[in-house]
Amino acid sequence: MQEMRASEVASQLVESLDYPVSKDVIIAAAREANLGSTLEEALKKLPDREYADAEEVTQALNAT
Repeated sequence: MQEMRASEVASQLVESLDYPVSKDVIIAAAREANLGSTLEEALKKLPDREYADAEEVTQALNAT
């Protein structure tokens, strides 16, 4: 259940970003929203690049 909640929170964060967006901006947004260390650690594993849309971020998160 907790994993599902984390997934929902991550989806809401990803959908709320202004694209294109860099990995650093994604991490900063998660930190600012106080979404927790688990999500922040997952975001730190993302490839360091610019993401064109929410789908790219989601795919990268699922691949890590």
